[in-house]
Amino acid sequence: MSNVFFTSLEHLAVLELKGGQPDKLLQGQITADLNLVNTEQALPGLLCSLKGRVISSFEVIALGQDHLALILPASNLDVVQTHLAKYQPFFKTQLNEITSDYQLIGLSGKEVPALTSSLVGAWPKDEYQQAITEQGLVLNLPGPLPRALVMLKRDAENFATTLTKLQNLTNQVETDCWHLLDIKMGRALVDADLTDQFLPQMLNYQAIGAVSFKKGCYIGQEIVARAQFRGQVKKRLHRAHLTTGELTLPAGVYDTQGKQQGDIITIAADRRGELEALAVINQKAIESDTNLFADPDLKIKLILHKLPYDPTGRKALHGAEA
Repeated sequence: MSNVFFTSLEHLAVLELKGGQPDKLLQGQITADLNLVNTEQALPGLLCSLKGRVISSFEVIALGQDHLALILPASNLDVVQTHLAKYQPFFKTQLNEITSDYQLIGLSGKEVPALTSSLVGAWPKDEYQQAITEQGLVLNLPGPLPRALVMLKRDAENFATTLTKLQNLTNQVETDCWHLLDIKMGRALVDADLTDQFLPQMLNYQAIGAVSFKKGCYIGQEIVARAQFRGQVKKRLHRAHLTTGELTLPAGVYDTQGKQQGDIITIAADRRGELEALAVINQKAIESDTNLFADPDLKIKLILHKLPYDPTGRKALHGAEA
């Protein structure tokens, strides 16, 4: 049995932007720089409100010439599509949900490069690089081990055979395991439950390459830039371990006085049955080095873990400044 884990990514959807000028449509709406996206390079990105709060997170991919797509939480599909549709006529671009055209799969493990190369036809070497093949698309995502988001084309000649081989050569796990990998990498998925609550910097999105500070205007850009350059971010995303196996979201973060200092936004069980989490916490509480808890009764201790990046840094492609 392979040491690769297979997850069905049914919580995601794919929104296609095809024809006309899809890059120019998106350039004025989202945080990512569309000038950097091509058939070999994807980007993480965000749609923000006028107040700079994140409406949805997603990956921006290129499927071909004048042919882009967003891989986003299915619960946010309608709000993102409705927003972009307002600008659609100006750029003569068609918007269509094409989720059903693909089987969305998450793969993680040491053998992912070899597996995707042999069965799907490619393994993009670097994070957020993508490869298009006759079988579909492979996107290299950050992970503690090699990790891929695979879009298998259902109309491909060998679709059923390829899917069966992938399933037979991997360990199939629940979606919670995929969320656990996101937690370990400090990547917050902004779905309908989290929409319009946080600035990008509160979720460290500027530190993982999802925000360009050089591309020019987009919805919410002025507030996002002001928060970055005037140091107005008082809360940030932190990774934590909880000394419990049960917690219901939404949940808060509390100090030793029982005062709420933040919010737990994502949880997933680890191998021991306890919970890993991402939490947005007041920086003053972090700097005071106080003990933190996941309940107002102070029974569930919250133990902070180091993130795999500098949460106050700025990252763009190949490590350049955003």
